[in-house]
Amino acid sequence: MKIEIKTLPGSEIEISGEVPAVDFESERERAVKELSEGVNIPGFRPGNIPEKVLVEKMGEHAVLEKMAEILLQKVYPKIIAEHRVSAVGRPEITILKIAKDNPLEFKIKTAVIPKIKLPDYKEIAKKINEKKEEITVDEKEVERTIEHLLKTRASKNDKGKEVLPELNDDFAKELGGFKGLDDMKEKIKENLLAEKKTKAREKKRLEILDKIIELLKPASSGGSQEKIEIPKILIEAEKNKILQESKAGISQMGLKWEDYLKHLKKTEEDVLSGWEESAIKRIKHGLALNEIAAVEKVEIPEEDLKTETQKIVDYYKNAGQDIDQNRVKDYTYGILRNEKIFKLLESC
Repeated sequence: MKIEIKTLPGSEIEISGEVPAVDFESERERAVKELSEGVNIPGFRPGNIPEKVLVEKMGEHAVLEKMAEILLQKVYPKIIAEHRVSAVGRPEITILKIAKDNPLEFKIKTAVIPKIKLPDYKEIAKKINEKKEEITVDEKEVERTIEHLLKTRASKNDKGKEVLPELNDDFAKELGGFKGLDDMKEKIKENLLAEKKTKAREKKRLEILDKIIELLKPASSGGSQEKIEIPKILIEAEKNKILQESKAGISQMGLKWEDYLKHLKKTEEDVLSGWEESAIKRIKHGLALNEIAAVEKVEIPEEDLKTETQKIVDYYKNAGQDIDQNRVKDYTYGILRNEKIFKLLESC
């Protein structure tokens, strides 16, 4: 089989190919059988129509097209694997030459995941990590948290006025098994501090990643092409991911998506179009993390992956939800891998 691959603009490739006549003709029997299963001809059972009768009914070209369809379904994945093409989305297939007892000539256009050139990500991480930030919790923050806790346990008197419980050792012990009021205040302070540290860590991680993608270049960059071209199909897929996440968030707030759109005075299409830049940024984050994982040979032990996946599956199962374990496994792998990458960057 002859294959030629040409790079196109917009992170697409064009595969031109020719399959020998003998390989093309080898699919005739299956093509005839599959076509005959969907045709009603008096005197013949579907799936058992002789080739001659079928050709008289549908024409030789219909059989040839079916042969080409069957053959290319086998050929395309092999081409992608052998030439290490990171294809995404549905390929656009064009038949250039098709005839009985002749080679099949075709052209396939498909989007591909962009190949990138990483900047010195360790140096970027090192500079950002050197910026120190003092994280503290003051008494006012503790007091605001306690005030919120009191309000959540408030009652109403006979006049309908809100009455807060008395703030003392008994309240603390009843609230969460604290030893007393002082112990509760100390634990609240510790929790607030831990929360602030987590947010600061996430902010720094995002800062590192944003700086890395700011300096990303195409792998083939030689001076003129400095912009990474993201396939439209990837952008649309990422926008739809953001859409599903937004819908889930709105639902958790007890609101309806349709009402939310009315409040914004926007259609779903308006909202989606406004997420173009966010989608591109998220895709670049993913490209950078994938490439760092490849360079650093980041791997997740199968046992760790299995354990964490099962935790998530059990959580949803206990909540009465049945989820796809393979999808959970892929999601969990990404989480564990990214955590490993960020820890590596934090150590720079």
